[in-house]
Amino acid sequence: MEFPRDLAQVPEDIEKRGVLRDEMVHKVRSRVGILLSIYFTDGWMPQKREAIVNCLKDYLSFFADRLTHFQVGEERKMRRYDGTDVAGPYAELADLGQDELAYINMKRADPNEPDDPSLFRFMAFGHKKRPRWPSSGIKAHFPPAFVFGDPDRFVELVRVWCDRVSAIHGSAGLGALSNPGSELPDDAYYYPWLKQYPGLEYDAMGSYWTETEEGGWEKPRSSNWLTVLGDENIRALGGSSAAQAKVTDDVSFVRFSSGVVLRAGALPVLGDTANGGVPESYRAVARLIKPIRFEGYRWGVIKEPFPTDGPEVTLEWLRRFD
Repeated sequence: MEFPRDLAQVPEDIEKRGVLRDEMVHKVRSRVGILLSIYFTDGWMPQKREAIVNCLKDYLSFFADRLTHFQVGEERKMRRYDGTDVAGPYAELADLGQDELAYINMKRADPNEPDDPSLFRFMAFGHKKRPRWPSSGIKAHFPPAFVFGDPDRFVELVRVWCDRVSAIHGSAGLGALSNPGSELPDDAYYYPWLKQYPGLEYDAMGSYWTETEEGGWEKPRSSNWLTVLGDENIRALGGSSAAQAKVTDDVSFVRFSSGVVLRAGALPVLGDTANGGVPESYRAVARLIKPIRFEGYRWGVIKEPFPTDGPEVTLEWLRRFD
């Protein structure tokens, strides 16, 4: 994937060029799209599960006609989506017991491309009431054209979702999209992208939750074009005024009821040298959260093209804006 300088901020070009295929079987393994991750607590509570369903409704209001399949519980095969409303099993998630996982997985699926993560995907995990995984999450894909066409609309959507679930941290920006669990096989399909385009976000939610089982789940995981910080994290930085004084003028603070969304500039970027490099606003936000950022990795969460036993590659990527 190469993005010429004059096309790097054209979303349709990003969508066209940002497709990574397996060299052996020529199947799509990853894409560049907008990646949004939001983390929150108490995913077992009915009101949090109702909140993630309402976030799904928002997503469907834009993309219902682009989604084709949904997954129920641990069923391996996805069911066909008729495109009319929230799929029946999801509408009842708030009624699940606190010892049951509330799980949403909807996407645009192509039977000829089973490993394509898709530019259209909404996932949510309302975890059981148990100490292993205290945080839950929403992970959603958006086509770049949707965000570049009206970035303020997207920022407001993120603000509303963070407000509904009382987000503790999160991020959004151009990202390397992947299927859940794709970080586990040996093939490092997207690793070269992360090296060449530092502006790309990446999030293997399941691996991250495993890494934070012993603590750290409440700390910021990453920063990008949008960086979500709950009030506890803002207080850890000395408060909103102190935080704002440490970033550049083009970083805006968008308030929601229990935190802020930091917006580093007008639009997300790829961050490679050929297209202007990493913006100072990205670096300023990374430096801001560095003292409270989670770095307690034991194994790492990035699939590498070479064998490693520790988290060095993950930490190198995490600190790329520092």
